[in-house]
Amino acid sequence: MATRPTSHKVVQRTWLIWAWTFAIYTTLALIFAVQNYYWGRSEGSHPDFGQLVMRSMVSFWMYAALTPPVLWLCWNYPIQRKRFFSRLLLHFAASLLFVTIHVSVRIFVYPVRMEGKVVPVSPALWRTLFLFFAFDNIVNTYAMIAIFGHMMLSHRDLRERELRSAQLEGKLAKAQLSMLKMQLQPHFLFNTLNAVSALTRDHPEAAEDMLVRLSDLLRRTLDNDAEQEVPLRAELEFLGQYLEIEQVRFADRLKVDLNPDPDTLDALVPNMFLQPLVENALRHGIGRKAQGGRLEMRSWREASDLLVSVQDSGPGFPSYSRTPMEEGIGLSNTRSRLQHLHPGKHQIKFTNAPGGGAVVTLRIPFRTVVPTQIPSDEAIDI
Repeated sequence: MATRPTSHKVVQRTWLIWAWTFAIYTTLALIFAVQNYYWGRSEGSHPDFGQLVMRSMVSFWMYAALTPPVLWLCWNYPIQRKRFFSRLLLHFAASLLFVTIHVSVRIFVYPVRMEGKVVPVSPALWRTLFLFFAFDNIVNTYAMIAIFGHMMLSHRDLRERELRSAQLEGKLAKAQLSMLKMQLQPHFLFNTLNAVSALTRDHPEAAEDMLVRLSDLLRRTLDNDAEQEVPLRAELEFLGQYLEIEQVRFADRLKVDLNPDPDTLDALVPNMFLQPLVENALRHGIGRKAQGGRLEMRSWREASDLLVSVQDSGPGFPSYSRTPMEEGIGLSNTRSRLQHLHPGKHQIKFTNAPGGGAVVTLRIPFRTVVPTQIPSDEAIDI
């Protein structure tokens, strides 16, 4: 939930509104004075420019002083569909007060002249000026300020809706990523336990060794449970522990070659994203050959992207397909996580190596720090 801004920030923004209001009206006053000066010159008179500026400043600064209260009224009591008539009546009353204040200040700031003579202040003069300025102040001034205030309010509401939407999308993405990761961990555990079970009867020592390594690997998994992205070097350490377990199962039938570019070791990658790719290569590639085979992992950088490939020396993908014949939980999970972390900015390619075997290549944006995905919860107060 958005929090209210501090009193210091409210005061700061209030003064900023007043400063901008007076700056705008001062500019308008100068433009109006220059316009009247050259209009008088074109008519053959010689107006006093300083006097014109002074009168314009006094007139426009009165509007400048009255504008922020009108904006405050619009932002706190806007004309809405549910309270249309009551709010419209409120603003009409406020516009009459606007005219009253303007006329009352003006009549005392500088004298009213008629036929070259100063007219003394009286209720009759005030009533005359009120009727004279009423339409102009209500329609051309108050209404314009109120429309501008409602436009600013609509813009603020739009920004707040976008902020809430971004927050909800971020929370949803985080929840979905957590669910995917929770799905991946038991999947990895069950597959490894199945491998242990297969070794228990014929190779009990190897099964015991695998259990010890699995214990270490699970401890590391739990330590990094909250992380959605980790540096590639940390992912490679996890992969190395996983491959030690698989090495027990395959014995001499598995050759592993990890060739990451040193410049990519600090790049952020999804946590546990390599293990499903390697598991897929071992299961559908090397595991199908009696003599085993070779597994190679590479990483390199191309422009602003990180590329990671996993290649096996198995039979490769069928000639009529460029995707695995069976895309299990691990690989589909990886697809979903990449879609959440890098929507529209990732790619997974399935190809056959020239010398035989399957190659899976991932392309994701190269970055070494996690960006702020969700804006601050601080409310926007105008």
